[in-house]
Amino acid sequence: MPESELPLSRPDTTPPCRSGTFELGLALAGAVSGGAYAAGVLDFLYEALERWYAARERKEAVPTHDVLLRTISGASAGSVNGLLSAVALPYAFPHVHGADEGDGSDNPFYDTWVRRIDIRWLLRTDDLTDPDAPIVSLLDSRCLDRIGEHVLRFEGPALSRPYIASPLKCIFTVTNLRGMPYRVPFAGSKSQQAHSMVAHADYLRFAVDTGQGNYERTWEYPDDLRVDHPKHLPDRSWTAILRASLASSAFPGGLRYRGIERRWSDYTQRSVMVPDITGKVSMVPILPDASRLPGQGATYRFVGVDGGAMDNEPFELARVELAGALGRNPRGGDEVNRIVVMIDPFPEPDDLGPENADEINVVESMAALFTSWKQQARFKPQEVALAMDETVYSRFLIAPTRPSPRDGAPLVGGKAIASGALGGFSGFFSEAYRRHDFLLGRRNCQRFLSEHFLVPVTNPIVKAWAADPAMRCFLRERDGTLFAPVIPLIEACDPAARQDALPAWPKGAFDPESLRKPLRDRLQALYRVGTNKWKDKLLTWLAWRFYARGKLLDIASRRVDRALRDADLW
Repeated sequence: MPESELPLSRPDTTPPCRSGTFELGLALAGAVSGGAYAAGVLDFLYEALERWYAARERKEAVPTHDVLLRTISGASAGSVNGLLSAVALPYAFPHVHGADEGDGSDNPFYDTWVRRIDIRWLLRTDDLTDPDAPIVSLLDSRCLDRIGEHVLRFEGPALSRPYIASPLKCIFTVTNLRGMPYRVPFAGSKSQQAHSMVAHADYLRFAVDTGQGNYERTWEYPDDLRVDHPKHLPDRSWTAILRASLASSAFPGGLRYRGIERRWSDYTQRSVMVPDITGKVSMVPILPDASRLPGQGATYRFVGVDGGAMDNEPFELARVELAGALGRNPRGGDEVNRIVVMIDPFPEPDDLGPENADEINVVESMAALFTSWKQQARFKPQEVALAMDETVYSRFLIAPTRPSPRDGAPLVGGKAIASGALGGFSGFFSEAYRRHDFLLGRRNCQRFLSEHFLVPVTNPIVKAWAADPAMRCFLRERDGTLFAPVIPLIEACDPAARQDALPAWPKGAFDPESLRKPLRDRLQALYRVGTNKWKDKLLTWLAWRFYARGKLLDIASRRVDRALRDADLW
């Protein structure tokens, strides 16, 4: 049958899970420079899968069930790591260990997050040389374009990865500044009365042919954009997935917004789940209000910025991709076969807002409103409650953890990574910070796979091999119950096997005083362009020269210094 005639699955239905297989989804939360930590997690995860399947090829005594990574959803920095996975997984690449020699340039995850993104590039002023050009971002975002182009060119020796689905679904959240208008008529109304609204929380879907030779078109939906390996650049689909990841990671104001062009028909695939009077849930299509977009053709354009502003933990997108919109992933340990793992470098909340109205001014109230909006967008109590339930095996979380460099007390979340200061921006300051976080991500993933990513041995997917006495070393016991790993570490049966070491805390690796000159130059260039058309340039120059510039520099310097000292980095 020609490929064009193969049936497409409806988004509300899901084919049965492969026999003897755990199907996985990864939900990669927004992380700013904490993306280096998530990149380290992924580097170890892919290495563990490689080593396990290679041992099976050698007929070694290792677990015999299968794993299939089917989807990666990402927000902000998570979308960048999703792009890296889409590009790199058809190829072999060396993994980075703490004691390794070399600079890591041949590992795309390490190269992108540790070596190439740095504050010295973000504070350059070459993007502000034209005084008549608009200011598109407070930081110089052109380095991100160069990094993205470099990522797309990555290739290596071909490597078969039967544990990666083809297509691998990549779903990136984005904030749609133009918005998509909808008009919902009132039921039973004889007139044309309707409620109009505009949606700004958006996402883009890609079906990446990873070249594994097991392409399943049944997993493609009408709003997926197919992206093929091998790459033949320049290619519109690869350009589209790169642009989507850059839009998703465009921190508002700080990094440049991105223009997105996609098929108008993508929006005709959207539905909402509506219960009837009996409680049965069905899918109801919601169609865009084309009357609000005169002249709308086959493509739709919008300005895209930070996906994390609307959905920073895209867990539900990954879950629905596995289960179908009306389906559910079995949760019990004896039945689970589809699992979503969230990688979140910052699972902890921000500080609480103001308590007394008479103690804040208008600027502080607006800042508090912004924080409230961001926190409310991340308020998902049902997902958190299920993730915390020890009887639920269909969802797991990997977050940073390490002992405090000061007193050995356990640290979790942003406090455990060098990128955690200044709202996640501190990682851009130093390669040593990002290297620490990358290596900590690897170590945390190793512990997660060994000690937490487990199912009861009574689960039918692992039951057969778990009953073999020769496999006992792969099992873990908790309160008298045996558990088997979803992704086994082949070194589990070798007491002398190498364990990833805890990386040294990078205190003193960065001198905040080194920021003053590039920050001053950047502020001066922003001022020069921003006041190019002001009439009274003399007064604004005097105010800037003798008051504003120095005050801003002092405020920024004090905040950076205090944040690094609080994090024990300086």
